[in-house]
Amino acid sequence: MFIKGVGMTKFGAQTTSSQELVYEATMESLESADSKIEDIDAIVVSAVDTESNGERQRLFSSVLSSILKKKIPILTATAVCGGGGTALWTANKLDYNNVLVVGVERLLTNNSMRVTDEIMMAAERIYEQS
Repeated sequence: MFIKGVGMTKFGAQTTSSQELVYEATMESLESADSKIEDIDAIVVSAVDTESNGERQRLFSSVLSSILKKKIPILTATAVCGGGGTALWTANKLDYNNVLVVGVERLLTNNSMRVTDEIMMAAERIYEQS
């Protein structure tokens, strides 16, 4: 296994939707890999679902299929902060030649207290959350 191409959007407060960010990063990674969307055999995505981001569409595999115009296996690997690593590990275990790994997360969509509360939902209840 090896990583053939990489794409990334700008870090910071975004007004664009998660779908637009994923599309931009995907196209950049394909260009970096000198590949086309037709070369992709499967997709593994890690998308963070928070109540505070306002998008609230959580069928991200279907969203990816629609925006990329692909009918291939698309798996979602949800692991909050470890999502990128989990998605990469999952892709490595699949029996496909070209797997696109996508991570998407929009945290700066609400005030700090609300976002921190959302993040802490993934923390250990007794020692970390309090």
